Amino acid sequence: MSQSQDNFKRGTAELLVLHLLQDEELYGYRIIQLFNEKSGGRYTMLEGTLYTILFRLESAGYVSQRVELVGKKRTRRVYNITDSGREYLATLRREYDEIVTGVNMILDGKAGGEDA
Repeated sequence: MSQSQDNFKRGTAELLVLHLLQDEELYGYRIIQLFNEKSGGRYTMLEGTLYTILFRLESAGYVSQRVELVGKKRTRRVYNITDSGREYLATLRREYDEIVTGVNMILDGKAGGEDA
């Protein structure tokens, strides 16, 4: 992966994790699977990267977790978005949409509403 792709992914990772959590609780490995499935393999995430993001989101109060028993002895952490996480997601989405619109305007050579 190129450095520019890595930088772009880093800038969108929180947005995408919160987006995936908005409709259902998910455990880490399932989040990684969904990144791959929903992007057609174009967006993959390493486990260590995901858990760093989840820790940061949890520390900020945007995500909470619970421990779920799987089988007789094994457990896994299940993550869900909090109300403040939903607000943060909405903010991130607005900011992302604005940036994408601006980038597309530059790439497409369209005027931005001000006459030159």
